[in-house]
Amino acid sequence: MAGYKTFTSAADMGPYVSRLILELPEKVRAEFVDKDGFSVYVERKDAETGEVVLAKEHHTDKQAFLSKGYVDVLSAYASDGEGNHKAEGSYIALELPEERLTKRIDGALTRGYIRAMSFRITQTKAIPAETPGEAPLVGMLFDIDTGDVCPDLAGWDLTGTGIFDDIDMNYGFFTPDLVAVNAARAARPLPPVEKVPLLVWLHGAGEGQEPYRTVMGNRVTALSSPDIQEKLGGAAYILAPSSPTYWMDSGSGEIADDNKSIYTKALKTLIDEFIEAHPNIDHERIYVGGLSNGGFMTMRLVADYPGFFAAGVPVCAPWVASLATDDEMESIAKTPLWFVQSADDPIVTADIHALADYGRLKKLGATDVHITCFDHIEDETGRYHDKFGQPQRYIGHFVWIPAYHDTIKAELDGTNVLMGGAPVTLWQWVGLHRLT
Repeated sequence: MAGYKTFTSAADMGPYVSRLILELPEKVRAEFVDKDGFSVYVERKDAETGEVVLAKEHHTDKQAFLSKGYVDVLSAYASDGEGNHKAEGSYIALELPEERLTKRIDGALTRGYIRAMSFRITQTKAIPAETPGEAPLVGMLFDIDTGDVCPDLAGWDLTGTGIFDDIDMNYGFFTPDLVAVNAARAARPLPPVEKVPLLVWLHGAGEGQEPYRTVMGNRVTALSSPDIQEKLGGAAYILAPSSPTYWMDSGSGEIADDNKSIYTKALKTLIDEFIEAHPNIDHERIYVGGLSNGGFMTMRLVADYPGFFAAGVPVCAPWVASLATDDEMESIAKTPLWFVQSADDPIVTADIHALADYGRLKKLGATDVHITCFDHIEDETGRYHDKFGQPQRYIGHFVWIPAYHDTIKAELDGTNVLMGGAPVTLWQWVGLHRLT
């Protein structure tokens, strides 16, 4: 028996174990490593209950998924302990496909389930020794999990917790490495970052309660990527609270479509305390955004706290325009907003939500309000295809995918959003705003 590490990647549809890193008793050369020399078996359990996940065919719950099976090995190579390629190394890395058996979070729009995963990797072909004449490596079994490597979570702390306005709430947050950021900026050369903005990002209905689910469930880590960090001003804090139930909970413990929430004051208290604990946050650049349930909460916060947020990004937000009072919409109109929606969203319909909200705000004279409304959502990366080889098409509700890739730039009429006369993307637009 020997140890292995998992390597987790945040992908568009959630986190996957994309790599296994096998700990060897001695070094091996890259040319001796063969992907056909290993068999990978995995068993998944519910991380909260410890119960084995049932297969779909043996369960009436459509959210029960495959519990165990063999996974293909896409490639294998000599590596270091972080899974990086090496000409020779004391580790072997196995690349795995994105599929149900390698996915760390299952679930639906209203609940995500974290999966505990146990792998058993069996060596099926001998590996010649690095030194001629020495015995080859044969018959190795790797079944001891020694930890996880997840570069996407670099800089993130998922242990935040507290009581805010009498409500227990967990949260994750990203802290930018200003030493590294400013060293990179000095080489370009650019002025150093001193005061840093804060982006409050609010999850959808399925990613609440637990910060790992909140941050990894649908790739919130994209907001801490160098690209979006640069667009937000070179560096930015990200605060990702976890709702104890749903942001759209108005007191029943369930989702209510009434534009109310029991969490508004608690969220504002958490935000205020986070700002106070980080004195280098720029109070003139506090941004807020969120998807679906969190898009609603974005609207609720800017309605209740006008003049606090420098900009907001409601993504597929179920804020019902017809239920909002004139005072609420006038309050919302004071914050620059960029709505993101898809016309074919079957869950949060465009006509009674984003399009109607946008129309009311324009009638109120809001000048810095924009809406990008897609016809449909499909893969833009070239990684995912349907059975015909065409880009994978997603349900329209998954409009946060292009938001995380920052390919959003169009007004409702198809022209590019402009700021200062120059075309901008969504996150460039956000990063250029400050309170005046």
